[in-house]
Amino acid sequence: MPGRRHCRVWLFVFLLGAASAQQLTVAGRAVDENGAPVGGARIELRSDDGTASAASSDAAGDFRIKLPAPGEYEIRAERQGFYLVHGNTSRFDETSNLLTVTLNHQREFSERVDVTASPPNVDPQQPAAHQELDNTEILAVPYPAPQDYRNALPLADGVVQDNAGRVHFNGGASNQTSYTLDGFNLANPVDGQLDARMNIDSIQSMTIESSRFAAENGRGSAGLLDIKTKMGDDRWRFGGTNFIPGIASGGGWHINKWTPRLEASGPIVKGRVWFHNGLDAFYSNDLIHGLPRGQDHTSAFSATDLSRFQINLTPGNILTGGFLLNLSENSRIGLSFLNPVETTTNNRQMSTMSTLRDQAYLPGGVLLEVGFADTRGLLRNMPQGTDLYQITPFGERGNYFVSLDRHFYRQQELMNLFLPVKRFAGTHLLKFGVDLEREAFHQTVNRHDYEVLRDDLSVARYVTFSGSPYQHAKNFEGAEYVQDHWTLRDDLSAELGLRLEWNEIVRQLEVAPRLAASWAPKMLGGAKFSAGWGTYYDSIRLDIITRSQDQSSLATFYPPDSPPTGPVPTVFRVDEQALRTPYFRVASFGVERKIPFGFSAAAGYLHRAGAHGFTFDTPVPPAAAFYQGAVFMLRNTARDRYDAFDIRLKRTFAGKYEWFAGYTRSSARTNAAVEYSLENPIFAAQMPGRLPWDAPDRFHMWGWAPIPRLHGRWALLTRNTTAAYLVEYRTGFPFNVVDENGFLRGSPSSMRLPGYFSVNLHFERKFQAAHYLWAWRCGLDNLTNNGNPNFVNNVYGTPQFLTYGRGQTRAFSVRLRLLGRK
Repeated sequence: MPGRRHCRVWLFVFLLGAASAQQLTVAGRAVDENGAPVGGARIELRSDDGTASAASSDAAGDFRIKLPAPGEYEIRAERQGFYLVHGNTSRFDETSNLLTVTLNHQREFSERVDVTASPPNVDPQQPAAHQELDNTEILAVPYPAPQDYRNALPLADGVVQDNAGRVHFNGGASNQTSYTLDGFNLANPVDGQLDARMNIDSIQSMTIESSRFAAENGRGSAGLLDIKTKMGDDRWRFGGTNFIPGIASGGGWHINKWTPRLEASGPIVKGRVWFHNGLDAFYSNDLIHGLPRGQDHTSAFSATDLSRFQINLTPGNILTGGFLLNLSENSRIGLSFLNPVETTTNNRQMSTMSTLRDQAYLPGGVLLEVGFADTRGLLRNMPQGTDLYQITPFGERGNYFVSLDRHFYRQQELMNLFLPVKRFAGTHLLKFGVDLEREAFHQTVNRHDYEVLRDDLSVARYVTFSGSPYQHAKNFEGAEYVQDHWTLRDDLSAELGLRLEWNEIVRQLEVAPRLAASWAPKMLGGAKFSAGWGTYYDSIRLDIITRSQDQSSLATFYPPDSPPTGPVPTVFRVDEQALRTPYFRVASFGVERKIPFGFSAAAGYLHRAGAHGFTFDTPVPPAAAFYQGAVFMLRNTARDRYDAFDIRLKRTFAGKYEWFAGYTRSSARTNAAVEYSLENPIFAAQMPGRLPWDAPDRFHMWGWAPIPRLHGRWALLTRNTTAAYLVEYRTGFPFNVVDENGFLRGSPSSMRLPGYFSVNLHFERKFQAAHYLWAWRCGLDNLTNNGNPNFVNNVYGTPQFLTYGRGQTRAFSVRLRLLGRK
């Protein structure tokens, strides 16, 4: 009996060894149509008996899949923004275990009729809170002012757009997000805002990560926006949009709107060198009712051009470059029936961004990436003259009191090293990187006197300025990181990262650890749970640091029944040696799952808690501070907090149509809600309150679908026609209440604008003409004509107190596009 038991044990060990010997590892790489690596692709190999093995490609495009046995396998590869790869088969054994999968970028117009877009998939190897808007979604959904890609960002959960058009990610200020263009810093070097524009037809995708993003990403605690742009391939492509100008008759026949976009791409050397160019222009000449003829128009012109090229020096060495040019000139900014021409300003801007990147595969499977970017530009904002500016309850008079002339620069160098898979208690994908930036600016700000009048036109406050108008600053920032993507099992992975940062202003080493994990238990059939925690530092804003170089204001108050008080000085001071870099600690949890009827569902919770935030404050009590003079010191005392729960559903059907719905419940608060400035002073002690972009409830839904085809005489109306829609509701933004002297009444952000609600509905028809495929779209924005106020008179005691200015009225929109040769 013992001998027989030993025989059974040895037989089991032999069979186990034989089964292990039968296992096979397939090493592969996912690339696009030009040979560039594709990260985040889900590759699945399925045998004849239905057994499936899968893996996700890393940033270098590499993946490894364990197969239970040699044999014939069907290949399936998918990634959002690319066409689905399926149906091909390949045989794998000990002598043939290498696989290259080529994914083609999804395009709105394809010559093939059998291609299917990849649906959003649940990637068990991706722990980051990840959303992506691809080119088709950016062009299909009817959001307002669709020539500007920034207006498409609120299509994602966690992103709101304030009344000035600035986007806010996850409760943060708009300069607390890391903005990158093809991996390079896109933010304005002075204030960190997203100002750069480009042809939306040139954008391949916009990736948004709200939390749990890797240590290679910095300079933003509120999230990450990475814009990927198109590249040409071996086929010549041309496209155009809105090349027919709009005509208006008000004030005489004239061109009132023209938003042409042109796109061209193709090979310079087939199979090796490609280019893409996207040109965008915008012209408007708007009539403002209620003003004298000849003084009732305001005009704007802007142009952008993005050129990119790719050279495959060798199959493993890819060189890419780009050049982005932005030009704009706006006249009579601020013109309205309350503010005549003399009160307006003229604005001129120019900026350029040049990039160069080299990706090379080294021996042993190592990928080395080096890059350089140069950004520079200028901004001029000039009033119509130097006459005394008057602010009255009935509008403004005279010439605006601030003129600005600014020049800025940035140089960025980066290096990333991706190592091949290492095996120890699972598999490890290691990344190392260095990111260096030098940025600088100088500006001249000239101000002249202004006065504030009461409703009886008596003077309430008279303000003058003193000091040098010249300001300048520079900064050097350096960062290095290490990141390990650790796969413990097929259904369990973790990302551990450490980022070290240093800047020339604070001169302290900043340590930012990151930890995230994802678990996709097979017993739950495709569900994934993700959680993470990390420390994220914000960039130092140069415009904040130079406040100490700015002028000081001298205000004289004229109470109705008392002698004048003043002049009262207001001064800003900055001690760089006493500052620390602001940071946030972010914790989050999320769950994703495929649910019945082809839907993808996701829900998550996000908590952001800030420390050492910059704010100007004064230690003197309010009454003494603002009637005897106030000195505002920049301190690290601001503490912002954001909590949010979101849920969203998405479905792709018929391979090219989409439906999305999302709801977010959130709270954005701070202990330093009073924003002090020379141009628009608020007199109050620093105190807590809501952030100006706080919107506790937000629901939005969008998508597009074919119109059911009718028969008979009505068939012509519905053939090749789709309906696209956007529905959004959110709580109105908060605002302050002040009196005629600028003193805050009550607490900051004590009142809210009415809620925002809008429905946009468009219809698009594709047709053939002159051997080309065209798309004609028309529809209505703000279909219900909801008021959606974006401005309010917040001056307590004036006749127009709490008078709201409405936002976009119901508008008819038309778009004509040349898609390509049919």
